[in-house]
This record gives sequence, structure tokens and C-alpha cells, in this order.
Amino acid sequence: MDQQQFYDRLNDRMLRYGASPLDQTQVVTITASPGYLASYDGQVAALVACNLLGRLSPSVQIGFPDIPIHPRLPWAGRSLVKHALDGMRTADPFGSYGTRQVTAGDFRFHLGPDGHNTVIHGSGWNAYIGTGPSQLSPIESDVGIGAALAVVLGAANLFRTRFGAMTESFACNAWDWTDVPKRVEFSPVEISLGHVMTAGLGSVGSAANYFLALATRDFRATLIDPDGVGIHNITRSPIFTDADAKIDLAKVEAVAAFLRRAGVEDVADDPVALHQSALWNLRETGATDVLISAANEFNVRYHIEMGFPPVQLYATTGRNWQATLMRHVPGAKACSLCMFPPDEKFAPTTCATDGPTAHQTTVEEKRPDAALPFLSFAAGLMTAAEVLKLNYPGYPFSAKRVMLGLKEQPLLVGTSIPHRTGCLCEGRHKGVHKAAIAGSRYAKFSI
Repeated sequence: MDQQQFYDRLNDRMLRYGASPLDQTQVVTITASPGYLASYDGQVAALVACNLLGRLSPSVQIGFPDIPIHPRLPWAGRSLVKHALDGMRTADPFGSYGTRQVTAGDFRFHLGPDGHNTVIHGSGWNAYIGTGPSQLSPIESDVGIGAALAVVLGAANLFRTRFGAMTESFACNAWDWTDVPKRVEFSPVEISLGHVMTAGLGSVGSAANYFLALATRDFRATLIDPDGVGIHNITRSPIFTDADAKIDLAKVEAVAAFLRRAGVEDVADDPVALHQSALWNLRETGATDVLISAANEFNVRYHIEMGFPPVQLYATTGRNWQATLMRHVPGAKACSLCMFPPDEKFAPTTCATDGPTAHQTTVEEKRPDAALPFLSFAAGLMTAAEVLKLNYPGYPFSAKRVMLGLKEQPLLVGTSIPHRTGCLCEGRHKGVHKAAIAGSRYAKFSI
């Protein structure tokens, strides 16, 4: 495959979205304030910036000095610059990635609270982009979520304006998902998450696992997805590489390999659809603590809800430059099928009150997905942030549905999830559901 064929496939989903790739001749140079780069938040920002911008553009240079990776991150002690460069080059073997000082004509993507006239800065759960210095007060605890969110916001602005100047500032937080920064010192780093099952390891599901692993390796991961990695998947996932696509590697195997390299010891994977997976169908009562439900084929929501799921967290990307986070707790009035009704061709005939029953499915025609890289990163990050907050007393802190809009100035809107009349959850027995999740880490959130 030659270079043009590679980029045609790489940018296929972006073009289907109605957007065009960035100018390949415009160099993006990532710089960072020295003090910020030495911190956990600063290194999360650097790693995410190189990962995301390297998938958005084939012309990225690292303009910050090399230091060892922070001891509380995966790959601790290794060269930060080498790790970041290796990641960009494995995603795009034809790209121009290297290290040099920022020069005239470069677009400068600057990380940190100061050091440039515009900054991308995250501190704790808070994120800021705009004119320097940053408006955020320093947070002492290691978090990384705000830092990653700031990079996503900055990348969206770069893409939207086509390397235009950042003329407006924006601050927000990932704690209660509002545009008012919050001083929260809780660190999810090295917190035990329990058993995290992910159904769907496409762009959002893989991104969620990437961001979880940046914070902690203390969780048991179960990965379920029937598909292989294609070149068109590379731009929207922080994990998939060109080497994965060349051999059509199963997505679950690619994510499992990443998690193991990052230090997650207990990883199981099943390269089938959820309704075919023994890891889902034969799981023991209370064995799964949280479900990241990032799949959207084979009437997956029906099979999830018929299986009496634990806490569900996931996010979707939309056609209007938005990522929408959703949360469903057992016993709530609105389930995921209220949001995503089953396909009209599908006629469920099983009972929803007596426990899990035989699964049904239909053959569905695959519908090509279309999304922008920073939207998939945003959706995965929002999902991971919610999983990481589950251990904090008083959770949840936001509406059940939160939309992050990035088409213009960033916008955060929280709303409820309405019940859909006629949904199968109307007849689901709450007692049976509670019994099915009894003993799980987050069963306390059930209603």
C-alpha cells in the first residue's frame, strides 16, 4: 500500500463526517512549561497531546525537553519523548514526526499554565484553554483528567479554526461537568476499580480503557468485541496502530495487549459480539462491577438490559461535533433501551422479570461509523472519568446525561434521561435486578 492509499483509508471516516484532513504541510510543534512537564498532570497532557495530534496531523514535532516518565504513570522511568514519538510513528508510518525547537511558521500547541500567549492547561479535574496565564488554581493531587480534557479542547479548536489563533478562553471541570472549575483534591491514581467490562472496543471503548490505564492499573478488565482493526480506526483510537490494521488484529487483542504493557495484570478478552460471549452470558452474580457499554450493533442494548447489568457508563459521538456521556444505574426509570430502542426488525419475546433467558439476535447490516478523532477521545475520556469517580463518597455529581459540544466555543449541558413508554424496563423486576448485581462493588448505587 502506498502513502496516498494509506491516507485515503486513514481519513475515510473523517471525510464521511463531512470534514477534511488538516493541511499536511503545516507543522504543529508541541511545547510545554518545564514545571508543568515535570508533573503528573503535565505528562498526561504531553502524552495525550502527542497521541491525539499525531493522529490528526502527519506533521508534528516535539518541542519540549526529554525527561523520564512520571513514576505514577505506566512506562515509568522511560524516555517521555521516545515513548511519545514511537506512538505517533506506529500510528502513521508515513508521517513526519521528530524533535526540534519551535520555529517561525509552526503552529505552537503549548501545554502549561504559562510560557506562551495561549495555553492548554489542566489541573486536577479542571481544564482551561485560552490566553495565558491560565485561570486555574494549582491542584496538588495527581489526577490527569483535566489535563487530558484540556488537550481535547485545544485539539478541537485547532481543527475547527484550521490553525487559527485561540481568541476566546474557556474553563470547565470534569467533576460535575460544568463550566465552573472545582477545587477537588481527590486523586483516582492507583485506586482499585474492581472488574471493568467493556462491550465494544471501537474508538470510544478503546479510548476509555486508554484513559483508565493512565490513572490506575488496579482493575480487572474484560473486553468484548467481534471486529478487527482497520486503517480507518487508527485516527479515532489512542491505542490502534498501523501494525494492528495490517493483520486485521482483533480489537480486543489490541486493547488487551496495550493494557498488559501498561501494567494491568488481569485481562480477559473475547472476540465475539456481546450476545455470543460466555464472559457476559455466564458471568457469576455480582462478578462485574461496572459495564462500559460502547457497542452499537446486534441490538446490543437489548442484550445488555435483558442481562440485568451493573452500573452502565458510556458516551457517544454525534454528527454536530458533540460527545454525550450517559449513566444508567440498576433500578432507574430510564435504561439504555430507553435511549436506543431495538431495531424494528427485532421482536423480543423473552420475559424480563424472571432472570436472564436465551438471547436472540438478528443479522444487521454494518453501518459505517463516522466521527472526528478528538470527539472519540472526548467520549472515551468522559467515560473513564466517570468510572474513576465511582469510588468517591457522594457519587454521582452530574446529570445522567452530559453533552460536550465542540463545534464552536465549547459547551457543557447536563440533562436527565427520559423513560421511553413501552420499554422493556417497565416490566423488569427490581428485586431480580438487585439480586443479579448483589456483591458487586457499586451495587450501592442501585435504586
